Amino acid sequence: MEHCLVLIKPDGVELSLVGEVLTHLEHEELFLAGSKVVEPTYELAAYHYYEHKNKPFYQDVIKYLLGRYHSFQCVYAFVYAGENACNIVRNIVGKTNPMEIEPNKKIITLRQKYGRNVIVKDERGNALFDEKGHVVVRFENVIHASFSDASEYEIKLWYSPNEILSKYRLYETIEKEGKLFWKEPFEIIFKKRFPS
Repeated sequence: MEHCLVLIKPDGVELSLVGEVLTHLEHEELFLAGSKVVEPTYELAAYHYYEHKNKPFYQDVIKYLLGRYHSFQCVYAFVYAGENACNIVRNIVGKTNPMEIEPNKKIITLRQKYGRNVIVKDERGNALFDEKGHVVVRFENVIHASFSDASEYEIKLWYSPNEILSKYRLYETIEKEGKLFWKEPFEIIFKKRFPS
């Protein structure tokens, strides 16, 4: 049993994909354990994409998650629970790069259907280049789905324990003054994931 965080990003909200995503996931052996609409803060988005902090597109993907490039500044956040949940969800959602389509195969994933790639530009409108001289591209891939090794980090970043149905809560909790907290809080998970 594992959790998978699913985010419908601002471009997915703009494209009205919430119902379609839920319909696809409803047909799997998964259980919806939490759902909410979130207006991400800069700090939340920065932690979400922290593994990319030294990459030239880091600030751009933060702006993307904050809805700076779309008409909606919110994301729909879901927690799915089930055996092998992350792989099941990621097979439906597709690869990070929505344009990565195998030759002679039909477009079948949600990211392939609705995603696009956008050239990242600086404040002056000039294209950004990486250290190898390649143009930096933002994957507007409409949906985020956790990899297994990142799921606890992401769940604890986006959710408190009382926002997840108790029946499907996987991580230990403690109660203090009538409130529920993660026994191993996000800050500790962060330090384990990014020791330095």
